Amino acid sequence: MAGLKININIDALTAQIKDFAMEAGEDLKKGVANLAAITHAKTAELAASELKTTAKTLKDNLGFEEISEGVWVVSIDQDALFIEEGIEPNTDMKPGLLKGATKTSKDGNKYRPIPFEHSKAPSQMTPASQHIVNILKQNLKKENIPFKKIEKNQDGSPRVGKLHSLNIDSPIPGKGNTPALKGVSIYQTLTKTGNVRRDILTFRTVSSGPRSAGKFLHPGMKAKHFLERAEEWALKTWEEQIMPEILNKYK
Repeated sequence: MAGLKININIDALTAQIKDFAMEAGEDLKKGVANLAAITHAKTAELAASELKTTAKTLKDNLGFEEISEGVWVVSIDQDALFIEEGIEPNTDMKPGLLKGATKTSKDGNKYRPIPFEHSKAPSQMTPASQHIVNILKQNLKKENIPFKKIEKNQDGSPRVGKLHSLNIDSPIPGKGNTPALKGVSIYQTLTKTGNVRRDILTFRTVSSGPRSAGKFLHPGMKAKHFLERAEEWALKTWEEQIMPEILNKYK
């Protein structure tokens, strides 16, 4: 976990206003709590404006809490640290993908299927992924298969299960050897709330064995340093806005 600690020396500040020390101390504590909240919001704002496919991951792993009186931490949990700290080009993703894998091949190698979703919102896709989805949509239209619309039986009930499986001529991503849309399948499932979920997926197998050598390598990602940038903004906001407003109250 990466964290930005917001720790303002309240005792030193209240010493400057001795006649109102207790009341001013409470106001300063509230000011620090407010600073933590708006710094958390500022970090989320930076992420929302700059991220696409990883925006939800960052949002789900961003938090803030008071770890002791007057000391707050805005943090990014482990699952989103790669966004904050970046990834070196050609980083091997297999150890992370195989973490918790329960299947073992006959030759003793761990493996697991990895789903690739092709029905995300465009804002959550890279340009390359959007290109793949456009190819998918064109081919589904030729086959008279809807992309998003829920398919139903003759009696009006939703179809469930694996509805379609297609092999579509498409680019080979990265250093792989399989077209992106080979074996693409469309599923419909009933959720616990009674709604129908439609997924368009392809599955690729990652293994600890030689067949996955040279595959599942990350192209690299530049570090975003959202917390570092939010810290600069927070200090400026404290010094120029929040603290002067509180101190002016006790002139």
